[in-house]
Amino acid sequence: MVGLLGLLLFPLLQAAGEVWQSPRKTIALEGDSVNITCSTPGTLHGIYLKKTWPNNSDVIYYEDGSEPTVDPWFQGRIAYSGLQSNLTISLYHLQLADTGGYTCVAIMDDKIFGPGTLVMVTDQLPQAANTCQESWPIHFALPTALAVGFFLIGLGLGAVCVLIRTQVSMDPRVSPVSLEAHFSQRA
Repeated sequence: MVGLLGLLLFPLLQAAGEVWQSPRKTIALEGDSVNITCSTPGTLHGIYLKKTWPNNSDVIYYEDGSEPTVDPWFQGRIAYSGLQSNLTISLYHLQLADTGGYTCVAIMDDKIFGPGTLVMVTDQLPQAANTCQESWPIHFALPTALAVGFFLIGLGLGAVCVLIRTQVSMDPRVSPVSLEAHFSQRA
């Protein structure tokens, strides 16, 4: 019985020790901003957003009801909203040096690390990002063209069927009366 109870409660206990973080990766232009959301169930003492790569720093430590602690590098370029169990942290006026890995760390009885967010700050969007934006009309036009093409093919086949049916009914040798007589004689 105790084993069954433990088995049923295990997912709840495991979920209490998880940190969800989004997005997993983002690309931003220099001067833009990004939002990183950290959320976790359970009782927290506080939550960190740490820069874990290429150098380590505590970007912000937030605890409900207390003034947050912000790294001097991010002072004046950071905002937050929500509670510590579902906190969105906004980094503003991004600089190339802000590129790196950022991890949410929930402070419970232990430290629970989130999966991390890779932030890439560039002075220009990568070519792949430009290509995706430019190819959008192509991706939209292809299914539309296929749908119109199949509609026209169906319309053409329908017209051919109507013509064949009209030719059969115009044939003097085959009339509805003669067909009716033919089938009634067989019965």
